Amino acid sequence: MTNDGKHPSLSILVDRYFLDESGHGGDLASAKALDFAGQPFFALACVGTGDAALLAAELDRLRVHYACGEGELKSTRLGKKLTPIAGELITFLGQHRWPLFVELVDKRFFVAIHIVNHLLCGPYGLGNVDMASRNMIAEFLSDEDSDAVLMAYINASETLSVPSVAAVIDLLWDWLDRSDAEIARTAQVLTMFARDRVRKSSAKAEEFLPIADESATGKKVWMLPNLQCLTNIYARLNQSRPASLDGAQLVHDGQMQYAKVLDDSKRLMERLATEAALPIVPFADYRLRGRGDLIFATGKIEPCLQAADILAGCAMRFARDGKARKGRIEKPLREVFHRMNDAGDPMQATGINLVMTTRLLETLSVPHIPGDFADRIFSCA
Repeated sequence: MTNDGKHPSLSILVDRYFLDESGHGGDLASAKALDFAGQPFFALACVGTGDAALLAAELDRLRVHYACGEGELKSTRLGKKLTPIAGELITFLGQHRWPLFVELVDKRFFVAIHIVNHLLCGPYGLGNVDMASRNMIAEFLSDEDSDAVLMAYINASETLSVPSVAAVIDLLWDWLDRSDAEIARTAQVLTMFARDRVRKSSAKAEEFLPIADESATGKKVWMLPNLQCLTNIYARLNQSRPASLDGAQLVHDGQMQYAKVLDDSKRLMERLATEAALPIVPFADYRLRGRGDLIFATGKIEPCLQAADILAGCAMRFARDGKARKGRIEKPLREVFHRMNDAGDPMQATGINLVMTTRLLETLSVPHIPGDFADRIFSCA
């Protein structure tokens, strides 16, 4: 903290940012069940540094100090050592005033967001259906017993047919009709309008589904958490840097399958920014100033990627364990997670962006202000 109680500028001397993920950020449209193969959460972490050699040396010190053996520090292999290592890393970053950015996503909620934004509100702007209403509907869909609706929408993304979309709408209508919740009535009105649209002879399935991206092999993929999280972190970096993105280098852990999708989306963001066609949201600035470079590398070539892997793994483990154990999280893990969260400054867009429902935040005992996450949640959709 500075003498006036404000966080000091963290990014003024930072030129390299290292990104890695935890929880598999692949195509959710290929999911066979809503446990997402035991990985219900996705985390993408980004660590900035003004001295990559110094950060790499600290990571090597941690590896030796905690007797982790030879090779890279991988969150999936650290076991109980992950928490204290992450704690020391957060302290080290704070001492050097180097920023950290984390996107932590509940995949179930992520699917619900897409249903609201594309199936129910596809043709409508925020002037027609405001952000608060969208958020409440998505939370309702995610928190309640809506597995059949969510899975039907996932399957419709791959089927890509009008009949499959119509079936989702009918299923959603019946599910909402069984609820006494006031928000269910609002959602039913939007569902009725969606039913009218899908019954038109000119209706196309794509009008109700997220836009498909294309991998390097030509395969179409939908609902990629890693894609949405990368673009949001890019916008957060834009807000955090005092001048512009020029001169910034984003080093992302190797993505053989999705590298093209991620790079294409970054370029699209940059193009749309010149056309003033991107959203205006708090805690992230999509009105890009300048342009950073995105490269993909392995941990052997870029050892600082280990720092991002450690923080992503710690955040993902906190959410996964907390949800599975209904909030009963080991004290050291909880303390480190809160330290990671407290290391951020919303005005500089640093820290953790939580893409999850209010009910889940309360289960995890994560402090929040009611409604505080409404805009941040949908900035990642």
